[in-house]
Amino acid sequence: MADLPVHQKARHVSREELYTLVWQKPMTRLAEKFGISGNGLAKICDRMDVPYPPRGYWAKKEAGKPVVVFKLPPRRDGIPQVTDIHPTLPKPAPLPEAERSATVAAAKVEAIAVPDGLDNLHPRVKAWIVEHKKQQREREQESKRRRYETWWTPRVLPDLTERDLYRFRVTSAIFTGVEKAGGKIEKSPMTGRVTFEIANHAVECSIVEKLVKSLKQRDETRKWTAYPDHHQSGLDSSGFLRVSITTYLDGRQPQWIESQKTKIGDMLPEIVGTIMAAGPILEQKKREQEEWQKQYRKEEARRYEARRLKEIDDKRWNKLCEFAANWEQRDRLLVLLAEVEKRAFDEGDIIVGDSALSAWIAWAKERVEALDPLRQGAAGMFDTISKVSQWS
Repeated sequence: MADLPVHQKARHVSREELYTLVWQKPMTRLAEKFGISGNGLAKICDRMDVPYPPRGYWAKKEAGKPVVVFKLPPRRDGIPQVTDIHPTLPKPAPLPEAERSATVAAAKVEAIAVPDGLDNLHPRVKAWIVEHKKQQREREQESKRRRYETWWTPRVLPDLTERDLYRFRVTSAIFTGVEKAGGKIEKSPMTGRVTFEIANHAVECSIVEKLVKSLKQRDETRKWTAYPDHHQSGLDSSGFLRVSITTYLDGRQPQWIESQKTKIGDMLPEIVGTIMAAGPILEQKKREQEEWQKQYRKEEARRYEARRLKEIDDKRWNKLCEFAANWEQRDRLLVLLAEVEKRAFDEGDIIVGDSALSAWIAWAKERVEALDPLRQGAAGMFDTISKVSQWS
């Protein structure tokens, strides 16, 4: 048997076909032809209840030793008769448009630095500081208003900490860089889980403190930020920021974590470049998804048409079988009527029920002849069959 071609598209196989193939070629080599792993092929065989050679089978066979070939068991309820084997997609090559976008964006933001103070923050980040002060005033006023309510505990909002303000300054630099590179800021909550709009695609990012487990008391782990409720309880600041793209890009989520030697400001061109490169990547993904949906609809239409034609074909075959049964029944009835006519000759044309015996015989002959599928000739019979439809 000639080698199977390496399939780039899904291949439709039956249990019988798969059974034949797995006993002709080692699983790993056969799996390569399907574009999947040997383990993946074994799982498909298990799902379809198709036995395959055990470990050591091919070595024994090559050495001329006796081997046992397991029979294909009858298909049980719930076991599929056919399946589609989809090849594993190779790791995508870097998208040229994405690489160009990253390079251009990185060049545009080389001169941008993390601001040293709070005077030149991005407007979106300045709004966070304004909002914090507003919340502080509101809580102070509430505390004064309810100071005589002994059961009420004041909810004081602390000042922004050094770590809060550092994250704000870093976020400001990233916002400025993304806008300078041509992106837009779609959502900018104070929590740092922001959304950019890049080439009409939403790119979600996280600009947050890297947290670590701590042996400190719960209250101690909450002092590094004015908003401890924005973070997982029981974790403490590591002293470093983590910037990540949480939108999947080619199956990955790029992230950058500060260290003693490298700060986010040092990685700013790379970060902004990667964010901007997300636009072409997501656009390509959108086109691929649209193409996949188009092919899926075509495949569904093909399968529906195949089912429809098979249903019609089965109904036409049933019609032919019905004609054959009628033909056999007609022959038996003609023999019976011949005997009936002989006896009627002796008995005379007596009245039976509401009709004469001759009338009954004429009625029977008419009904018997109606069973003849060839009364209109062979073409007439197949013309009747051809008119059988899906809804007949």
